[in-house]
Order: sequence, then structure tokens, then C-alpha cells
Amino acid sequence: MHNVIRLNLLKDPGGGGVRDLNHPEGTSTSEISDSPTSFHGSIYPTLVVDAKGMIHDANDAALLLLDQDSSVLKAMTVSEVILRLDEAVIDLVFKVASLGRTLVMDALCSQRSGAVIPCEVIVNYVGQGAEGVWLAYLVMIEAGKRQETSQTATITEAKLARAERLEMAGVVAGQIAHDFNNLLTPMLAYPELIRNEVKGNPIVGEYLTIIEKTAGDMSRLTQQLLALARRGRIGNEVFCVNEIIEQVVNGLQPIMPKGVTIEYDLADNLLQTRGGRDQMRRVIDNLCQNAFDAMSGSGILSLKTENVYLDTPFGVYSAVKMGEYVKVTISDTGPGVPDEIRDKIFDPFFTTKRASKQRGSGLGLSIVHGIVRDHKGYIDLVSVPGHGAKFMVYIPISRVSGETARAGNLPHGTERVLVVDDDAPQVQVLIQLLEVLGYKATGVASGEECLARLRSAEKCFDLIILDMVMDSGMDGLTTFTEIRKIIPEQRVILTSGYAKSARRIGKAQELGAGIFLRKPLTIERVAKAVREELDQPPARQGGESRKRGRRILIVDDEQMIRKLFGMIVQSEFPDAVIDQAANGEEAMIAFKETTPDLIIMDLQMPIRDGRETFAGIEKSCSEKGRPVPPVIFCTGFNPSDSMTAIVADSSIHCLLRKPVRAETLLDAVRTRLRY
Repeated sequence: MHNVIRLNLLKDPGGGGVRDLNHPEGTSTSEISDSPTSFHGSIYPTLVVDAKGMIHDANDAALLLLDQDSSVLKAMTVSEVILRLDEAVIDLVFKVASLGRTLVMDALCSQRSGAVIPCEVIVNYVGQGAEGVWLAYLVMIEAGKRQETSQTATITEAKLARAERLEMAGVVAGQIAHDFNNLLTPMLAYPELIRNEVKGNPIVGEYLTIIEKTAGDMSRLTQQLLALARRGRIGNEVFCVNEIIEQVVNGLQPIMPKGVTIEYDLADNLLQTRGGRDQMRRVIDNLCQNAFDAMSGSGILSLKTENVYLDTPFGVYSAVKMGEYVKVTISDTGPGVPDEIRDKIFDPFFTTKRASKQRGSGLGLSIVHGIVRDHKGYIDLVSVPGHGAKFMVYIPISRVSGETARAGNLPHGTERVLVVDDDAPQVQVLIQLLEVLGYKATGVASGEECLARLRSAEKCFDLIILDMVMDSGMDGLTTFTEIRKIIPEQRVILTSGYAKSARRIGKAQELGAGIFLRKPLTIERVAKAVREELDQPPARQGGESRKRGRRILIVDDEQMIRKLFGMIVQSEFPDAVIDQAANGEEAMIAFKETTPDLIIMDLQMPIRDGRETFAGIEKSCSEKGRPVPPVIFCTGFNPSDSMTAIVADSSIHCLLRKPVRAETLLDAVRTRLRY
């Protein structure tokens, strides 16, 4: 180990805080060895500073630790972030590096709130940057987290090793499969020829049948090997995963154990994916058969599809990158995956079926992993022993002409729209969709660029579509606040993957922002939201929100339904105030006390049903001289003729049949909450 100099910045200046150590206790700098080229992806919080103490860069881990924006941090000196790391210490940092020594500092790091965190600061690298400026890379590790950080690095290394094993297995499998196919050809061809030569000999015929069956089994194994070694040849088809699932389940019906039932939750508006239809069928088929085997003939197999947008990397078994995906969840009620084999189940030739009558090759899940990877997707696993297993497959959404072809019957326009998003693919997607709808669309990658466009006299936009979570520079809420200062009446639609943005959305809407759209976006939702926002009357003076204080009353005798509907509504309208009532009597009391802007009401309820309650609301509104709020009626029964007439004769009320899907309810709410 190199000699290490340890500097204690927690002591007063001149307090003898420097020690020269050959083997410093509790410190091992060898495990922190990220090169400058990989520091952005490093798990270690790292700052890049020059010899004057100015901060040139910071990785995501550092921004999270310090709770700072990148642009703010780059305007600070390192002594404002790492307390007492002044010019004299910086000078020592660069001098020690030239001696081949490592400098470790005990220090306090300051967060945006003013809170301080005890950290161990290690000078990881010193060298010249692209412009010839000498830079030092300072790694900050919270006190007491050295072991935790080391464990994270170990997990990362294990994942890389697993990926290398799969890669090597694919190469080997390809060679084996090629040779096997050549050897199997005579084994499959000769039995029939021999049978013709020895007609009438039942014993020989039986032997030949065994040879044919064995050769057939070997041929199927060879096909699995070829699938493992397919080397990225996935095809270029565009398809809907829902259709694949239906085909797979139909094919599995004859062999499905009698004690297994299948539950579906397939998204109606599922976006398309691109790749190999047959290969994706193999993924679904293998995962379903794996679930059958795990449940030993009795249990529930659940299949779910949904559109998801991840605005941060996510995953338990593997890290799923930021982006928009079709997510397929296949779960079972079996015993789950034991902890000791969880990291091995995707390895080629690993199987737990050695003792079963149907001996497994151990290739099923490794093939699934390979196909998903070749589709530039990810597979994740969540399993608690004794409580089943859940496999989540993430396949990138394909934005192709098939989606834009549906634009014909959608609302169009010619206005100028500015798209603000730090995710370049999202900017490209939105511009494409808007241009198909006739709008003049422009995109920028940050809040700062957006504000620069607005300050330019020759640039004006009828609408801005603003992402609320932008990791570099200003976030969406700060950007919106600055937009309001430049153009108080500017129309703005908010977008987000929603993972981290509920409070920001609510605050922005309080300040006057418009509709919120959750990613991933479809052309239908974009078309309706943009036209609706552009057609609204101007916002009131002073930036007062057109949406602030919106109250929604949910009336249903089932508590679970009330809670579910409330969660669905607030997922897209986080600023909405949700009131609840369990029957018509409670609904009338709540209506008079809260004056809701929208009512979601069940028709079949005890004490006072939905039809009677609606009549009471109409009477109350007539007596007070105010309009009846929009009502979304929900029922699992056939509505009466009088109820049907109410909906048919009104443009503001509607009727939804239970069970109500989330997107159906949100569409109804969006249409009626016209601001």
C-alpha cells in the first residue's frame, strides 16, 4: 500500500491535524479506483476541483449527497462544500499527488439546507483536464458508510461477472449447437430408412422409435442452444405484447395444470415494441412454464402489462435505465426463489429440476435473459421465500408510423410549442407527435435554454410542455417559476414519469400551470391535452391558478373503491382535494359543506342511491342559484332509463361501467375538469 497522509479538517487550524501513515486504520483507498472517464457513473460522490478551489464538475452521487443542483454547485468554491478545505489544503492536495502519496481528509460536508455531514474525503486522482488545467478528483464517503459503499461495489462487480458468464456461454453454446446439428442429422434420418429394411420386426421397430424420440429431444435442446447464441439477431417487427400473451396462453391451455388459474391485467392502451415477435413469445412462454413448475400444479399465475416511464434508474436484480418501456409482470404464488440461488437462476445450465421426472436443461431463464437483453430491455426479479416470485420484463417502446397514423381523427393545431426535457429521446418523441398533429414544435434540453428562448424578443410560444424532473440544471418547478416572471400568462403543460415529482407538480399547478401528463405519452393524450390547454381562457391576473382548490367528491359504499379512485385521481391531479362519502346521505352533507367541482358517484348504494342523491344535488343547486357540478356515475348494473336519459341529455355528466380501468376514469375526469 502507498504511504497515506491523513488530514483532519475537523480540528482547528494549526491543531496538528496531519499524520503520515503507512497503514491507516479503517482506510483502504485501493477499492476506490474509478478513472476520470467513469466518474459520472460512479457510485462514489465525487467533485472535480482545480488548484484555485473552483468546482468544475460533480457526479450524480455527489449532487444527491450534497442536495445541490449542478449549476449551483459549479458556481461555488470547494471550501463552501467541504468545510475548512481552504487554499492551503488545496495546495497540499496537488503537492502530495506529485510525491506519489494518497491524501485522506476527515471533514464536514455542507448540504444545501446548511446541515453538515461527517465525511472521509479521499483524493482519488490528480491530472490535467482537456483544457490543460490541473484537476483533482475528491471522493466523499459519509462516515460509517465505507463498508456499505464497498458492499455496493462488490454487488456491481458480481453483476458484471454474471454478464460475462452469459456472454461466454452464448459463444460456447453456438459452437456446440452447430456440431450437434450435424451429428443429429443421420440420427433423425436413418431410423425411417432402417424401418423400411426390417419390416415386420417389432423389436427393431421399438429400438428405432426410442432412437427417434431421443434424437428429437436432443434436437429441441440444440434449438435452445441456438437461441442462447443468437448474437443479437432479433428481427425488426413491430408488435403489441398483449397479442403475444394471448397467443402464449392459448398454446399453454392443453398443458396447464388443472389447479392453476390465470389472472389478467392487460393495459388497453399498451404501446408497441420492436424486435422479434417469435422470440418475445419464447420469453413469455418460458416464464409462464417456469411459474407452472414453481407452483407444483396449484396456484395463481398473474399476467400484467403497462406503459411505464422511469425518470431514474430502477431495479432490484438489474438496474433498468431511464426511459419509456412496456412492462410485463409475470408472477406466481409458488414458494419463491431462495436467496442462495437468486443470482444463479439466469446462468446457463443452472436448474433446480434434477430430481423431477421432467429433467430440465437449465437453459430456459438464460434464454429469456438473452432475448430481453438483445431487445435492449431488462429483466428484474422480486421474490420473498414462501410468497411467490415476480418477474418484470422491460422492453423499450417503439415510436413508429403506426402510432402517428391514428392522428387523423385527433384534434390538430398550428400553434408554436416548446418542449423542455433533459431526456433527448423524449424531446424527439414529443416533437414528432406534435408535428404530425400540425403544430410547429421546438425542443430544448434544460430550463436554462427554455428561459433564454423566452427572453429572446423574436421567440414566442403558444404553449410550453415542461418536464418536472430534470437532473442537470434547473428542475421543472424552478423553471416554471422563472417562466411566470418573464411571461405571466404563458400556458404550460407539465409532464413527468411521476416517480419524484408529485409535490413539484402540485406546487406548479398552484402557481398556474396547466394539465399534467404522465409519461410515457401517447399521441391521443398529447393531442387532447394540447388542444384543451390552448382552448382555455387566459389565466387570471396575478398568476392565480386556474386549478387551485379543485375538490372532488367520491361517493361509494365500498371503502376499497373510494380509496382506489382517490389514488387514481391524485396520481394525475396531485393538487386535488379528495372528499369521500359512503352513501347518499353522507354525500349530501359533504356536498353542502365542500361544494365540490366534480363528483364520482356509485349508483347502487344503501340508504340513498345515486339517482336520488343526484336529484337532491340538483335541488340544492337550484335553490342556491349555482350550476350542478359534473358527475361521473359508476355502476356494475344496467342503469335505469331515467339514469340513461340524464347522461344522454347532458354534456357534462357521464356513465362508466364497473370495473373501471384507471385510464378510463382519468379520461373522464380530464374531460370534466376543464379549467
